[in-house]
Amino acid sequence: MGCVDTSVYHALNDFAYEHVWVGDVARFFAQDAVFILIGGFALLWLIRTPHGWLLGERARAAIFAGALATVLGLLIVQVIGQIWDRQRPFVVLNHFHKLIAHPADASFPSDHVTGAVALGAALLIFRRYRMAAVALTVALLIGVARVMVGVHWPTDILGAIGVGIFAALVVTAPRRQTERLAGWGSGLYERALLGALSAAGRLFHPRARKSGA
Repeated sequence: MGCVDTSVYHALNDFAYEHVWVGDVARFFAQDAVFILIGGFALLWLIRTPHGWLLGERARAAIFAGALATVLGLLIVQVIGQIWDRQRPFVVLNHFHKLIAHPADASFPSDHVTGAVALGAALLIFRRYRMAAVALTVALLIGVARVMVGVHWPTDILGAIGVGIFAALVVTAPRRQTERLAGWGSGLYERALLGALSAAGRLFHPRARKSGA
């Protein structure tokens, strides 16, 4: 497995180095895509229009479950990193192209991929198929990109996929409890939002001055 791991790493890393535009795209997916993905879904969950929530109750519950799965997955990654401090490829290999700055911390598994897969898997379990397809596609691209830019082994990505799926299964196993928790979180946010809007209204639109004042 080690030889295959190294061979695939070199193939992807060399390809990104030799093709500038591929390297540029890989840098984006390796560094920024996961934050845009999670931030985008968070924004969908947060937006409320004058007519109600932008998304339906089940879609919002699915995103909430995905957020919980992402947090759990990242916690598991931290535990694994404490147990097995796997060295990154740019630490142990003589030939590599490190296309982004990155510390030489534990390589296994990829936290970027873990978070994206956990989100996508939870959405899939909640049968939000289109949202899951977006999240899982981005997760796959992130995984390939993390190898291309030289900071992960291919098996780091495979491990991250496993951790992300496991986290999603754990969070969604008590389905009704997860949905109740999502409803509680939604209600809490709604009360906070309405309170903030009410306070802003009083601040920027004080009562009309008495006539003649």
